[in-house]
Amino acid sequence: MIPAIRAAGGEVVAVASRDPGRGRKLAASFGIAQLCPSYDELLLADLDAVYIPLPNALHLPWTLRAVAAGKHVLCEKPMALTAAEARQMRVAAEDRGVLLAEAVMYRYHPRWQTVRQLIAGGGLGSLRHLQGSFTFRLGPPPNIRWDPELGGGALYDVGSYLVSACRWLAGEPTRVLARAQTRHGVDSDGSMLLEFASTEGPASAELAFSFEAVEHQRLEVIGTKGSLVIPNPFTAWRGESVPLWLSRERAGPAERIATPVADPYQEMVAAFTTRVRGGPPLPTEPADAELGLRVLDAGRRSLISQSWERPSGQVSPGF
Repeated sequence: MIPAIRAAGGEVVAVASRDPGRGRKLAASFGIAQLCPSYDELLLADLDAVYIPLPNALHLPWTLRAVAAGKHVLCEKPMALTAAEARQMRVAAEDRGVLLAEAVMYRYHPRWQTVRQLIAGGGLGSLRHLQGSFTFRLGPPPNIRWDPELGGGALYDVGSYLVSACRWLAGEPTRVLARAQTRHGVDSDGSMLLEFASTEGPASAELAFSFEAVEHQRLEVIGTKGSLVIPNPFTAWRGESVPLWLSRERAGPAERIATPVADPYQEMVAAFTTRVRGGPPLPTEPADAELGLRVLDAGRRSLISQSWERPSGQVSPGF
């Protein structure tokens, strides 16, 4: 993020860390002049915006404090632990007149413009199924992803990407069914079914997220006229030209669609900066984060009820 901020034309004014030693090391390695001994002191510094990469459970309190200090906020995903928290953050930013955005970096990669154009242009026909996975083997604790008090778990960490992508392509789901295994007090391996309804007919999504399965990341979109395979949908990185694969009905081998090389973090920061200066809306505005968390809320309720749940209503953090 620090190189991305600089590459996008921004200045990294200050950094704060709960660990002074780690903070000094970070500041020295990137040549950051001001090291703040606390997060509160950083919010008193002469700066325009803050990036919040803290554990999930700390997004709400520190976003609210940053907003109250008049700072624009780019907050890591998921923006909050529940839709109710996201709504509180959104309203606070609106009342204070500052920008709040969720740092879902993949949406800023230009290859996703190609994906969305193919679907919007009817290249796949009407969407019927989405199949996605985001899994990797996470080492043992200590790790914030294993800590239930900090909002850990595979659903928040990698499942949220899958939900985000399906919503971006197919709209808001009407029902959610989830299952998961738990380890260290959090969901460690699970899957979700999403159902969608539209004027073009029903659609569904099958998603797998895990801290235990081998690393695997893929999204396939299947329509009435063709299908699209998106390798590495969320972590295509600078220096990596990852193509898309388009198959059409009775059209022979899959077509390789080249996509540009890009740094999605730099693209995200540049778009955020432009938005602060009065530019166009972002693909990760707070209202979108709130809708995404409704789906995650429903998934977490389904883990308890073992039945279909609708993305509405209240839920408390944790299981």
